[in-house]
Amino acid sequence: MKQIEIKTIKIDNKLESSVNVVILQLNNIKIKDPILLNDFIETEVKRIKIDFLEQLPQGYADSRKLYRSVKIDPTKYRPSSESLWRRIKKGLPFPKVNSFVDMTNYLSLKHQTSYGLYDLDKIEGNISVELGTEADSYEGIRKDRVNLKGKITLKDKIGSFGNPSSDSLRTSTNEKTKNLVVVIFFYKESNQIKYIKEDSYNNFSNHFGFFSNLS
Repeated sequence: MKQIEIKTIKIDNKLESSVNVVILQLNNIKIKDPILLNDFIETEVKRIKIDFLEQLPQGYADSRKLYRSVKIDPTKYRPSSESLWRRIKKGLPFPKVNSFVDMTNYLSLKHQTSYGLYDLDKIEGNISVELGTEADSYEGIRKDRVNLKGKITLKDKIGSFGNPSSDSLRTSTNEKTKNLVVVIFFYKESNQIKYIKEDSYNNFSNHFGFFSNLS
């Protein structure tokens, strides 16, 4: 079997005081039962919609704090988790893409925390978290080019490939993806990091088979 590189992540000094990230690297991943996963997500989304109308999870406020910490207005440039909740709240359907994306979107919705999902084999070298410059942009998934100036940005040897609002087409996943990198973006002072990390791992473990490292 081909040896798979274990990715590490480095946070730029400018962001260390406000940003924390968790990586789940899920190698040789395979879904156990697509129908079971679909039924699970549909049931959970119905429950979440009812629960959130009474009280939003802590991640909602923490994600807004994360954006404000880098002088981004989260009411104008929203965390992906909040955008997904606003969609569900309006009565629009939960977006179905592929099993990996669907699980990640469910977790992002549940915790109101931004997740990035990437095909590990499309990432060159290790990962850094930086504040985007005027030169940083990428082709988005089902959208125009994403400008990353002043925004929290994931980079590899090739360049930018993800941020807490939208990911790049270059490192996107599909049903043929074998190795995943899940990046969870946190406000540094969040007290939810350990819980969300463990819950995310457990949910993937319940519905997928894989080899993993946590960082």
